[in-house]
Amino acid sequence: MPDSNSNLTTRGAIVIGVFAILCGVFPVLAGLGVIHVHAEPGTRPWVAVAAGSMFILAGLAIINNYALGHASTTDGTLPDGAPLIARVVQYVLGLGIVGLMFSVFAWVAFGSGERHFSSSISIPFWSRSSHSSERSGRIAFGIAAGCMGLFFVFAAVSGARRVWRSTRGGAEGK
Repeated sequence: MPDSNSNLTTRGAIVIGVFAILCGVFPVLAGLGVIHVHAEPGTRPWVAVAAGSMFILAGLAIINNYALGHASTTDGTLPDGAPLIARVVQYVLGLGIVGLMFSVFAWVAFGSGERHFSSSISIPFWSRSSHSSERSGRIAFGIAAGCMGLFFVFAAVSGARRVWRSTRGGAEGK
């Protein structure tokens, strides 16, 4: 049952989680070749599997956080009374999502093959789109991959500490 700090019910979390999972199934099946889709030349199937897997893991994380972890607190962490298994599962799912994001960003930035990028700016009553150079796109994705890599390391260390503290009966690690 959700705590008073949460606006999402267990039932709502399950519905949203299942919806996210369903959104991820199609790209995974397409990447695995189960469903035939027309992909751009040079697109690796694992990229579709990784993109879909992010949605699947996010859906599982939502379900775990609210349905099994007894809802999160206002800062997004599991409450002190959450079972250890819910904490470990949430940690692994979060690392999986960030790791997949890193791998996709790094492939776009550093992978072989030609890339095509575009940029757009939209504000109310005005919009502009243009093609960007391959170099500027790869640089942007390289910076994002670097940030994701650093975030992965930070999340791995802080999450492991948080799980460790919860096994020792200490505070959540705030």
